[in-house]
Amino acid sequence: MKINFFFLGSITALLLVLVSCNGNKQLSDTEIDLFIESYFDAQTFGEDKVEAFNNTLSDSLIGWANAAWAGVPKSYDKANTDADWFYEDSITYELHDVMMLGSEASVMGSATWHSAGIETFGQSFSGIIGMENGKMVWKRFMGVWTNSLAKDFLWPTTEAKDIMSDYNEMRKHMMELSNEKAMAISDSLVMKDPNWATAHLGQLHYYWLEKEDVKLKEVYDMAMGKLKGASLAEQYMIKSYNPAKGSDTRGNQRMALLHAPNDPMIRTWYAWGEKDFDVAIDILQKGLNRMPDNTGLNNMIAYKYMYNGDMDKAEKHFKLNTMSNPNKANGHDSYGDFLLEKGDKKGAKASFMKAFKLDSNFTVSKEKADKIEE
Repeated sequence: MKINFFFLGSITALLLVLVSCNGNKQLSDTEIDLFIESYFDAQTFGEDKVEAFNNTLSDSLIGWANAAWAGVPKSYDKANTDADWFYEDSITYELHDVMMLGSEASVMGSATWHSAGIETFGQSFSGIIGMENGKMVWKRFMGVWTNSLAKDFLWPTTEAKDIMSDYNEMRKHMMELSNEKAMAISDSLVMKDPNWATAHLGQLHYYWLEKEDVKLKEVYDMAMGKLKGASLAEQYMIKSYNPAKGSDTRGNQRMALLHAPNDPMIRTWYAWGEKDFDVAIDILQKGLNRMPDNTGLNNMIAYKYMYNGDMDKAEKHFKLNTMSNPNKANGHDSYGDFLLEKGDKKGAKASFMKAFKLDSNFTVSKEKADKIEE
């Protein structure tokens, strides 16, 4: 077994030289090693990575991207390869077994993705490698993202069809503090199923943060009237937005987290109100162990580290958010807060202005930038 570690680079030319004369002969260990290295190299950050990645795949590849989830192997359409997938600095991998099958080879291994000094994703993989059009490619591939083996989330209780994408997008915007976008999706979900309680989450979140108590009470009462049949996690999450004086927000968040312990949004909001830094960091890290590039978890743990005086760890998580979600305003706004705390006024101002440029609703970023005197 061999562990390889590499940063950006290209070995395509060397690989092509080695395999060009192979024909139908048995593949060699060297050729397989170089191919696996080129496959993971194509997934690190850099230019022309989509083409490089697609060049390692057969035109008739059958793949099972995450066998840990329900589904079946499918033909892979190379047109679906997205450049946004490839932002990590490096990938380590280990080959556990290679079995020669004539002119092809069965390969099993594991890999870990790294970005901003943080281990992000882990995968166990297996597949068949062979020759196609003069180059080595994956003909069959199956992977299991080892960080994703959990299912206790804030699942929606609704009879509406085809809503999961919008529901997840709403929650993503909530965690990124793109509150107007979250509310717009929330409005549409309420229309799709007027009896669905957690369709109101984006509205509740918006009015809570904007401190619009009258509207918050109105929406809260509507959501509370729809709790019949909702899961316990949904019920407690809705109750956590109770605007009444003396309401037990954290108690309800705690109960929601108990019933949906893998849910990153609930975990983030609960940690937000935790005053003990060590406890908050532990709560957030448990979520990051399985969702390493989640924007909400990384953002919150970064602030907790910063306010606890650990600037090195804070910077890693702030930077990871700007790398994994470069077009999201909140990551740049938060990184600006970090740079300002660090004393880098010029960098902070640039980061705040980038957030405002990406999303004009982030007026707070513009206000922060305007206050800075370099």
